[in-house]
Amino acid sequence: MTENLLLDLSQDIGQLLTSGDNYDLIIQAGEGQNMKEFFAHSLILRARSAYFETALSKEWAKKENGIIIFKKPNISPEIIELILEYLYTGLVNFNKQNGAQMLKLLMASDELNLQKLNDYIQTYLINNQAEYLKNDPVGVLQIVFRYEGCENLRKFCLDTICKGPKILFESPKFTSLEKDLIILFLKNNELEMEEIEIWESILKWALARLSTQHNVDDLSQWMSNNFEELEKILHDLIPHIRWFQIPGKVFWRKVNQFEQIFPKQLYKDIIGYHIDPDTPPINAILPLRRNLSYIDSVLIKRDHLSIIASWIDKKEKSFYNTRSTPYLFKLLYRASRDGFEAAKFHELCDNKGSTIMISKLKENGRLIGGYNPLSWHPYNSHVNRNGSWQSTSDSFLFSFTKKEEINSAFLTRVAGDNRCQIYAVCYHLSYGPAFGFGWDLIIDRNNIISTGGKSTYSGVYDMINSGQNHILEDYEVHQVVKNDY
Repeated sequence: MTENLLLDLSQDIGQLLTSGDNYDLIIQAGEGQNMKEFFAHSLILRARSAYFETALSKEWAKKENGIIIFKKPNISPEIIELILEYLYTGLVNFNKQNGAQMLKLLMASDELNLQKLNDYIQTYLINNQAEYLKNDPVGVLQIVFRYEGCENLRKFCLDTICKGPKILFESPKFTSLEKDLIILFLKNNELEMEEIEIWESILKWALARLSTQHNVDDLSQWMSNNFEELEKILHDLIPHIRWFQIPGKVFWRKVNQFEQIFPKQLYKDIIGYHIDPDTPPINAILPLRRNLSYIDSVLIKRDHLSIIASWIDKKEKSFYNTRSTPYLFKLLYRASRDGFEAAKFHELCDNKGSTIMISKLKENGRLIGGYNPLSWHPYNSHVNRNGSWQSTSDSFLFSFTKKEEINSAFLTRVAGDNRCQIYAVCYHLSYGPAFGFGWDLIIDRNNIISTGGKSTYSGVYDMINSGQNHILEDYEVHQVVKNDY
């Protein structure tokens, strides 16, 4: 009942705006031919807004023939109309507004100190117009960081771009981004981007600001004044790039030619760090960014991959750490995203070289996986109606009790028997990843099965019950690529 009465009140007061009866205020919105007048009531606006309480006070308001004339040339009539609707009725309809209009409304609400409306707009943008950030990240950033009241949207933009930096760094408008905003991202430890890619983007940004354009691929044509100009542009950015995190070979190939723009001691420290890493540099080594401990997985973390990488290289006791892992793991397939059908697995994972498979049991969260050092494709060595097998002694199966329990790692390799090696990895068009002649481990749609036959991997039954189907919550396949850096 209370809600109905409030709705009636909202509609009745809204009629005052529609009719303009007894108005004592004219708001002139926009300018030139786009200017439009709105007939309003100062009492309502002053009651609803601290901004209008001041702006329409006797000390500030200017009257003509007893009517207050309030000019707002910087706010369009369309935006003023929405704001007046909100002030009169407490309601506002965003459904017909695109991202650009919503940002204009956000700026106007901030300027007019309408914080409740401002907060509501930010929430709406985050929940309904997030795609607009991807379409125009530079424009959005330069607005939300200009207005103090946009804290929620500002945080959302930071988090979104740090998790997917290509949205910004590969934007056609990136070169127009303000320097202070770039520094903000460079200082952020959560930026999930390789440092060399950051440098390449920053260099592109700086080159666009040179007074004359030069070929960056042929620096022999550059004069000393060209390097001096580039150094001035990059002067405030260079200290915030994590130079020590760029592998030595990569730095030498892609950065060394710009030695002239570096402070002498910093450049000396970088080279010395890679030649003699045990001698501490004079310049501080900035911490690793999140991306170096990041993997595109909903099942495992980089810590798991450090252990798996160690197993690939047959390091059974002394594992790699997250920084020294010599492999990149690129997501090829995720069942919850791509579907559990075998055909989809083969479409995305066949002929991609060595891979790891990680699955999660629905019943208890246990992680079970396997490493195939070969490509997934029909093997000709041993074929029957159940599939084709290929010999290898380098494949293995593994498990973790749960994602959080890194120390629960379990490994089983191909048994020493030559016959076991012959049936190490199986390819079958009707199934997902399959290992062993038994089968020791096979994925059938959203089930993982160990059939209970003769096992190729001696410890398989220590990590999964023999002869039972286990329903999967999800599984992923990652391509294993040697990191040549």
